[in-house]
Amino acid sequence: MNVNAVVDQYQKVRSGRESRTKQFLDGSRKYLIFQTPDGNVWSDARTPEECFERNIEYVEKSLDIPSDHLPLMEPWFGTGVYANMYGCEYVWRDGEAPAVHYLYHQLDEVVGLAKPRWQDSPVARLVLETIRYFKSKLGDALPIVWTDTQSASDTGTLILDACEVFTGCLLEPEKIEAFLRQINSLIIEFSNVQAEEIGEALLSPGHIFLSGTGFAGMSISDDNLAVSSPRVNERFNLPLAEEIGRAMDGVAIHSCGNYAHTMGRIKELVPSCVALDCALDHVVDPNPNSPEAVRDALVGSNMAVHVRMTGRTEAMLEIVRRVMHPDLRLVVHPSYIDDETAERNYAALDSLLSGMKENVA
Repeated sequence: MNVNAVVDQYQKVRSGRESRTKQFLDGSRKYLIFQTPDGNVWSDARTPEECFERNIEYVEKSLDIPSDHLPLMEPWFGTGVYANMYGCEYVWRDGEAPAVHYLYHQLDEVVGLAKPRWQDSPVARLVLETIRYFKSKLGDALPIVWTDTQSASDTGTLILDACEVFTGCLLEPEKIEAFLRQINSLIIEFSNVQAEEIGEALLSPGHIFLSGTGFAGMSISDDNLAVSSPRVNERFNLPLAEEIGRAMDGVAIHSCGNYAHTMGRIKELVPSCVALDCALDHVVDPNPNSPEAVRDALVGSNMAVHVRMTGRTEAMLEIVRRVMHPDLRLVVHPSYIDDETAERNYAALDSLLSGMKENVA
């Protein structure tokens, strides 16, 4: 891999993509198109060197596909980074993403638990070693983001039996809230440590979101939003996300599954919440959100609303017609099929969305 050639190509592509994200930020363009290739960044890389090679290959592929995002480097080592800080065992699996085994079985086992030191976590140290390795190879030539950050609730179910977390929210809310707030404080602390290591190369929001110069906030994945009631989300998950937003200049929230039932509550988190990501069809998620439900919940929110769906052109366009609205700032993310389809999809989406006022009554 010729890293210098990748950096040179990135600089050539960067100005065009930045001009479109600038228009999105100033409101003169109501949409962005986010296309990414297949990649193996999110697999079983176990060293800084392996992570670097997979990232740089993914960046190179991304530069050849029409899109409005800036490809980036991510120190990805699974979803259990914060669970590992609590002593949970990482399980490395050949050819697959690593897993983590929960350590505690009863809620009372985590009551009064001392806040762990991230410095004692092998996976947290690996994340920082990888950021430093990225910087040693690239300086600030390519953007770098935080590691995949799971919410306090998601992380709680990786540390403690998930049944205990969910029943605790209903039966012993004070105990579970104290536990989740401790995790949240650790997320904020270690995210700031990562940001300091990344320095000027940091790009927001990172991970699953379209990222670009001028964008704010940090990505978190909060998949429990989809399986918790609006009442539980309002009491636990959303205040914790808002706390991250206040600490990190905004929060960008992703959840798998159908969580349209709680999107109206998320809308109330603006300006702390700067973006939201969701799936709109079965191609990208077995339990997708209704396009109309997403549109109606978030119209007028001023958030960047990331929507994922099939890359089959006609089906993709039909879904976008159902979700688009002049007062909804859309980031459309079709799934990748091949380079030819990606070219066609970008042109089709650009044509549809540029005429949004005429197409939406």
